[in-house]
Amino acid sequence: MSNGILRANLPPGAEPGSYGISSFNHPLNLTKEQLSQVALVTTSVDVLVSICVIFAMSFVPASFVVFLIQERVSKAKHMQFISGVHPLLYWVANFMWDM
Repeated sequence: MSNGILRANLPPGAEPGSYGISSFNHPLNLTKEQLSQVALVTTSVDVLVSICVIFAMSFVPASFVVFLIQERVSKAKHMQFISGVHPLLYWVANFMWDM
């Protein structure tokens, strides 16, 4: 950005390619304490993310298990199959009711 501003404000007839701003960066190496602190923070964040994912993924199967347990207690599907309801008709009716 600074090179663009500099070259835009050059006097007429000047060669823009010969003008420019250069910068060099030489960062310092981290000390042992800083490296251990970075490793600790990174590990802590990774553990927290994994706990959150495991906790969230436990709710998905639990939501399906509630229906299975409720059906097992009420025995509604068993009663309908005994009375002669075709399984396809049973599942289509349940799907329509849920929608």
